[in-house]
Amino acid sequence: MNILKVFVLLITGGAAILGFELSEHVHSERWKVKTLADSLVLTAPAIATTINEQASLPEPNVGESVGRLASERTLYDLRVRLIAVKKEFDGDYHLVLEDPTTKLRMVAEIPDTSVPAPVAVRKEFAEAREEIDRIAGRPGFFAKRLVQPPMIQIAGVGFFDEPHMFTPDGMAPNGREIHPVLSVKPM
Repeated sequence: MNILKVFVLLITGGAAILGFELSEHVHSERWKVKTLADSLVLTAPAIATTINEQASLPEPNVGESVGRLASERTLYDLRVRLIAVKKEFDGDYHLVLEDPTTKLRMVAEIPDTSVPAPVAVRKEFAEAREEIDRIAGRPGFFAKRLVQPPMIQIAGVGFFDEPHMFTPDGMAPNGREIHPVLSVKPM
């Protein structure tokens, strides 16, 4: 078998596996939690928090079949540095955030508005993504590190991501994220 055939086989196989994994991911209980499609109603105002506080929460045992946890029902407000941005394969904007005091990092994500996200929050997702585009430029599939990381204020829901085969850039040690992000403001 020549090298070109091996290369094509590897690419085709990898794409098939990625497609299957994304399909399973998008239709999981955790996906519904990430996009607020599980009908969570946020009634309380955002609570000020820090990356340090979020990263110190105990790590639960989660998988794709786990629905919303009690610790994922709170809207938070964070003031952080935006270190890097990229667009995930599922269409979400992946933000790497840094605490300006401790330098601890965590991930925040803004869902793609074309997925079956609830109509009630699609406008908020779109506006948050537009603000990231203004601040950092439209992200691509490779991480864009910001040379002079700006301070931003975000509001979003706390979320524990399941363990990954490869640790995503910026992931907190306990898997805690802000997902979904509902608003972004430059400071």
